[in-house]
Amino acid sequence: MSAAGHVLSVDEFLEMPGMRCAVLGNPIEHSLSPQLHSAGYRALGLDMDYYRVEAGESRDIRRLLSESGDQVRGFSVTMPGKQAALELADLATNRAQEIGSANTLVPQGDGKWLADNTDVDGVARCLEHLYGGDTSALEGARAVIVGNGGTARPAVAALAAAGVTEVTVLARSERALNLQAVVETMGMEFSWARFEEADIAGTCAGAAAVISTIPAHAAEELAEGLCSASGIVDVIYDPYPTPLLSSATAKSIPHADGLRMLAGQAEEQFRLFTGHSAPKGLMLDTVLRAKGQA
Repeated sequence: MSAAGHVLSVDEFLEMPGMRCAVLGNPIEHSLSPQLHSAGYRALGLDMDYYRVEAGESRDIRRLLSESGDQVRGFSVTMPGKQAALELADLATNRAQEIGSANTLVPQGDGKWLADNTDVDGVARCLEHLYGGDTSALEGARAVIVGNGGTARPAVAALAAAGVTEVTVLARSERALNLQAVVETMGMEFSWARFEEADIAGTCAGAAAVISTIPAHAAEELAEGLCSASGIVDVIYDPYPTPLLSSATAKSIPHADGLRMLAGQAEEQFRLFTGHSAPKGLMLDTVLRAKGQA
């Protein structure tokens, strides 16, 4: 029931015995997913294994979906395969379709696979932490997303689910407009501004939450203004803590970090793969220990 310490090829994974899951990506050596899922297996006494598999291309994911037997209970998917995971699945949740990518593939027992995106759950756990479990303050509120990359899309979905009605995207370029359709499809008002042109503090003042999805060094330059918001979520966890989270701590602003997001998305994957909920707090404790913070 321990996680494999090395990376398997697609062929090696397909030949492994027993009930098993894996995280797919390239590079994949540093994924913390094996520690998280294996901790859950141990806690619940499940006879399962969880591996790292080098599988970043569409052809790799296609092979795994078509050749995995019924002992394979699911795949976590990281970059660069999240879009391919959605495209290759037979079925997809509404949120995965709206976001345009999937980080989770679940067998349906009839040879078909379901794509989902549990990054939404990870961001949702962060928002809940900001408000002590009661996210009613987000209903009808405005939020700010910093960056327009892959994690920004599940952040949009989590904000919509929490009842946010207006999203402002801060980005370096007009590629922020790539998020407009997602925001508006989910029933929220969209606006955007460039980092260098925006009044960052003014934009964030009155925002119920800021979710930063950009690298730590880039967010550091904006930290003073971003900390005008009521709460800060930084999905980045390397370095840990990030300069943005350190600024939030110094200003006593409620905040949540990328480790909490990582644990939150893994909890939902674990439930989808095993049919069991991981013990409360186990995933977060595990990832904190893995990063030397516990």
